[in-house]
Amino acid sequence: MIIQVIQMIVELALTILFADFISGFVHWFEDTYGTEKTPIWGKWVVKPNLEHHVHPAAFTKKTWLQSSWDLTLISGLIVLIAYWNNALTWHVWVFAVLSANANQVHKYVHMPARKVPFIVRFLQQVGLFQKPKHHAVHHSGEKNKSYCVLTPYANYILDAVYFWRALEFMLKPILGEPRLAEKEMQQH
Repeated sequence: MIIQVIQMIVELALTILFADFISGFVHWFEDTYGTEKTPIWGKWVVKPNLEHHVHPAAFTKKTWLQSSWDLTLISGLIVLIAYWNNALTWHVWVFAVLSANANQVHKYVHMPARKVPFIVRFLQQVGLFQKPKHHAVHHSGEKNKSYCVLTPYANYILDAVYFWRALEFMLKPILGEPRLAEKEMQQH
C-alpha cells in the first residue's frame, strides 16, 4: 500500500513537471522563433506574447477564455486522442487540466496578491505554483530563461543545464538565428 502511494505521488510529480516543461517549451519557442508575421499562430499567439513582454500585467485583464482558448483546444484534442487510443488515464487528465490553465497560473504571478484567489496564493507559498519573485527572472535581463510558468522546479533544472541555449544551438542550422522574438520586442 505505501509503495503504491509513493508511486502515485512520483507519477503525479512527473506529470506536473511534464506539463510545466511543455508550457515552457511553447513559451520558449514563441519567444525565440515566433514573430507577429509567423503564419497561422503569429497573430493569435505570438503577438499577445510579445505584448506581454513589453507590458507584463496587460494580459491579466483578459478573461480565462481569452487567454486560454488555444491551450484548452489543444488539451481537449490530447484528451480525445488518448480516449480514442484507450490511453485516457488520470495522468492525461492532470496534464490536460494543468496545460489548459498554464496561462491562468501565469497570470496569477502578474496580479496583485489581493486579487489572487486564496488557494492559488497557498499553492504559491507552499511551492507548488510559481511565486511572482521566481517568474520575475524571466522578465529581467535578456528574458531568455525561466520559461516554464507552472512551477519553479522545471526552470531550476533547465536553466542550470543551459537547456534552452543548447536547444537553440542544435536548431540554429534548421530554424536560423534565435532570439527573433527579442528583436521584435525591442521594436515595440
